[in-house]
Amino acid sequence: MLLGSLHSRRSCHSYMYSPAGWLLPYRYMLDKELNSSSPCDPNQVYNGVFWKGCLPGSQGNLCKVCLGGTGEAATKRCTDNHNERYYGNMGALRCLVGDVSGKSFGDVAFIEHHSIQSNILSLNSSGWAEGWMSTDFELLCADGRRAALSEWESCNLGAIPPNTIMTHPVLTARVYEFLMRSQETLASNPNLEFRLFESQQYGESDLLFKDATQCLVHTSHVDYRSILGEGFYRYAEAVFNCTRSEILDFCNQDVCSVF
Repeated sequence: MLLGSLHSRRSCHSYMYSPAGWLLPYRYMLDKELNSSSPCDPNQVYNGVFWKGCLPGSQGNLCKVCLGGTGEAATKRCTDNHNERYYGNMGALRCLVGDVSGKSFGDVAFIEHHSIQSNILSLNSSGWAEGWMSTDFELLCADGRRAALSEWESCNLGAIPPNTIMTHPVLTARVYEFLMRSQETLASNPNLEFRLFESQQYGESDLLFKDATQCLVHTSHVDYRSILGEGFYRYAEAVFNCTRSEILDFCNQDVCSVF
């Protein structure tokens, strides 16, 4: 399978609005696969390309492959949180492999590279699926090549920025102090059960922070566009100019008639 032959395939995405699972694939399809008369709206583009898939947080055909949760969360199908078993980078990999029934699975997954290897190991250790190894998967490159997972630096759809904690200016100092103290305390007590940057023991990945995180650093002195990178900033700006925000309906209401 090549990136150019994804039409009528089943896709797996980490979640709606995610950089690797939603934004970069959309920009690739719009720039490379579609013409200037194609719709700008990302949801229309995805529904026009893929037969069905699992994009947590979306609607329609891109929810048909999603599973939902277990127990009380069984009805939370396609929600953009861990109540959906196909949510996140780990969830998109589960989606690609499929559930035990062999019915809900995808043909291609759009995920970040940083946790692929550990998530493949987690498929086995968590009991989700057995016998999978990194050699069972391939990267689909934008130039039509296929590559091993280790070749992600030359085979990708683009770079994405690191996650950032944003606060109200009044709270920045307090939040920063809390996080730094938490980081120092947990690092100095390796025998504690709780791990700030590890989620595998809970059967998931990237629960609080990305599992690939080494440490937290202060970035208040850095402009947000520098953190995002100019290339990613331009992509994001173009995409969100085509995306209607539901909060606009609320903002345009007469406040007195709402409360």
